[in-house]
Amino acid sequence: MFGNFGDIMGMMGKINSFKEKFSDLKNELDSEIFTTTSTDGKVKITMSKLATIKDIELADGMEKEEIEDLLVMTLNKALEEVKNDAIEKAKKTAQDNLPNIPGMPF
Repeated sequence: MFGNFGDIMGMMGKINSFKEKFSDLKNELDSEIFTTTSTDGKVKITMSKLATIKDIELADGMEKEEIEDLLVMTLNKALEEVKNDAIEKAKKTAQDNLPNIPGMPF
């Protein structure tokens, strides 16, 4: 009976440690900055790996419609990078810190 209680307490400790690791991961992603540029170089977006936009630079002489189109394409490109990086880091954090639980996808 008490053996199961010890197992549960150990599992709870691992879960708390796991929550701390994910909090650390969130802080890490928010501090990692990268820049994505449109294919023609007219739009440059700087953002954190937690998807917080830090800066947007536009080339001079652009038309409103061109700005809108390039912003959408460049933001989507940046957000795809953020999503893929965050998913991979979250999987690694989970694999490294959670106990082996049958049925978990990592």
